[in-house]
Amino acid sequence: MNLRISDRLLLGLYVSAEMRAYPSARLFYWTPVGYSRRKYRELVSRLQRLNLLQRTVLEGAVNFRLTASGQKRLLNNFPALALTGKTWDGFWRVVMFDIPEAKRKERDGLRRRLMKLGFGRLQDSTYLSPYDWDESVFGRPVLFLEAKQKHLGDPKKLADKIWHLEKIANGYRQVIDRLTTRFGIKDAKKRDEFLRKTNQEFLAVFLTDPVLPPELLPAD
Repeated sequence: MNLRISDRLLLGLYVSAEMRAYPSARLFYWTPVGYSRRKYRELVSRLQRLNLLQRTVLEGAVNFRLTASGQKRLLNNFPALALTGKTWDGFWRVVMFDIPEAKRKERDGLRRRLMKLGFGRLQDSTYLSPYDWDESVFGRPVLFLEAKQKHLGDPKKLADKIWHLEKIANGYRQVIDRLTTRFGIKDAKKRDEFLRKTNQEFLAVFLTDPVLPPELLPAD
């Protein structure tokens, strides 16, 4: 998982508290193992100067919350976050493109962009999403089509095949199971390291989650 430390911190804050205040002592656990508290303090100070974080004190404890600018940066870097809670209108959106090998870097960049938007790979140059994106988000001309669900078969089976939903669900289960063991760790240093590793494991799973609407998720 190749994420800047600042993005790890902002993303951890968002998934933990969205726009609410969150204790600094717990926010530290979203940094990777080996990242010192001194560096953490320097980082949050820099994020405050950039107006991405706001510092508050609640009951004597330092807390941080995302600013509107911080949320905007997150949605720019992780646009699929904006899909949370949306429902499906029953139409698939299909992106098709034909970029020659000579423009491989451009082609790979488009694929990465589509994955960030939560699209799944149907074929080599054909990607699928249940959401109605504006074509401007692709950054280049593509063939953008709509298809009724009946033309592509059972929607839940198709979603599971394209996005490997069971693998993602298993990843979340493993993180939850791992967290239940933290209460048995008495040593503070080992507990801190455990929580930081677990948070990074969660982010690794979270970043593969296409944030599909509930209509396409497995019943369990």
